[in-house]
Amino acid sequence: MLNKSLLKDLIYEKINGKVIYYKNYELVLKGKKDLEEVMASSGLQVFIIKIIYNFLQNLISNEFEILFGEIGVRTINGWRSLDIGIFETNKVKNYLTINKIIDIPPKVAIEVDTKAESNLIDYVFEKTLDLLKTGTEKIIWIFTKPKLILIAQKESWIIKNWNEDIDVIENISFNLEKLLGGKI
Repeated sequence: MLNKSLLKDLIYEKINGKVIYYKNYELVLKGKKDLEEVMASSGLQVFIIKIIYNFLQNLISNEFEILFGEIGVRTINGWRSLDIGIFETNKVKNYLTINKIIDIPPKVAIEVDTKAESNLIDYVFEKTLDLLKTGTEKIIWIFTKPKLILIAQKESWIIKNWNEDIDVIENISFNLEKLLGGKI
């Protein structure tokens, strides 16, 4: 018999009433992996998120709040998890002291790979469109295998290499390769 509590714990996101599970969730149900193994980020993902957060934290004004760590954000179609979200402080401040998914979109979302059990291209496309429709102005996807970065905005989607400058917000940009300092 399927453990419904365990299955609920394996939900990564929920869109249009349909759940998206963590990648390899079936292996947890079969007892071949632990729950934490499929939910956890890789060392590389966490390292990239930390480096970007630390860099942005020193440059972004108090007008914005940078949140990170699987932030639950309500979208038009359901809810999504984000690695990094840059929110307008005056809009998000009330959510920072309650245990609830954030009901407003970030100005900018930054994602490093994905932990979703889904076709990668379909998933990235659908999540990006969902965030854009909800009001996120820019989504930056960092992909570690091909070392590429997708920058999506309503007017254009472009792909850059890790060694190119990526505009984030208000005259703030980063070069991932430089931030990583040759460590990868």
